[in-house]
Amino acid sequence: MTKKMTRIVVLMMVLALVFAGCSKPAEETAAPEETAPVAEKITISYSTWASDGEAAYEGMEKFKEIVETESDGNITVNLFPANQLGKTEEQLEQLALNTIQLMSSGNPGIKELEYLALPYLMDSMDEWTTVLNSKIGQKWNEQLLEAKGIVNIGFLPRSPRIVSVNEEINTPADFAGLKLRVPERDYYVETFKAFGANPTPMDFGEVYSALQTGVVSGQENPIETIYAAGFHEIQDYLIITNHIVKPAFVSTNKQFLDSLSPEYKELILKAVDEGRKYAEEIMNKQGADFEAKMEEAGMTIIRPDLAPFVEVTQGVRDTLGTSVWGEEDYQAILEMTK
Repeated sequence: MTKKMTRIVVLMMVLALVFAGCSKPAEETAAPEETAPVAEKITISYSTWASDGEAAYEGMEKFKEIVETESDGNITVNLFPANQLGKTEEQLEQLALNTIQLMSSGNPGIKELEYLALPYLMDSMDEWTTVLNSKIGQKWNEQLLEAKGIVNIGFLPRSPRIVSVNEEINTPADFAGLKLRVPERDYYVETFKAFGANPTPMDFGEVYSALQTGVVSGQENPIETIYAAGFHEIQDYLIITNHIVKPAFVSTNKQFLDSLSPEYKELILKAVDEGRKYAEEIMNKQGADFEAKMEEAGMTIIRPDLAPFVEVTQGVRDTLGTSVWGEEDYQAILEMTK
């Protein structure tokens, strides 16, 4: 081989090595690693009147457990029981401003919905559901959304409202002149006026001391609230009047709800429903237990014939029902609750 040919061969070998070094096999070329997106962190403030131990609050704790677990900790739920964030009206204002994101309360935000709690109008949660799912109920929910940017997304159950008092009560006439604490709503005031009592509107936080000092002789609430508040410690009688059946509404800020991803929105709604079911289970177990504990504490439980109580409050239902809803809607509601 000539020197010239030798140089050509050597040059070709060198070039082959250079090109080989510049091109790695496809399997050795690693694609740049993709960084997983960081999940959004969300904090929910959830307020209520209810106290630890009440079925409704247990339902809220179940909601918290489900949401935090199934969001892998990306949603934190802070619970604020016992009106820690202010009176119900103040909490509603915070909800409308999205300062808090959820609340449970007997006040759903507008009069039309709340007055379904007129005395002896509703017998069960099923009747509440029937009315709220009707065209009338949907109309009211739209009014609430338009007025305050709030939507009701579920219930927490409460037992029927009954009376704790220091006097024996068997008929409406036995209420005559008794000073009883009631919530600051006219349908409570008018109900106990119809019974013959002297109703005294008062914030819930003031009730225990008012009973202790004799400012009032009694009060009314569901049995779980009476027990949780310790009223059985300072009252002699428990009167099973069942005068109002009323759930706690679970309400949320619409802007907050719309800001959630579809997955998180579905999770919130599912957790509200699961919380309701859990609270119902607890409430059904607690009723007889609370009665037994109150009797052990020295209370006497009286179960009066309710027919006279229903009769004397007919005027309250007719007057307030017509004034709030109008005659046509009131009659439609009566048909749905027969």
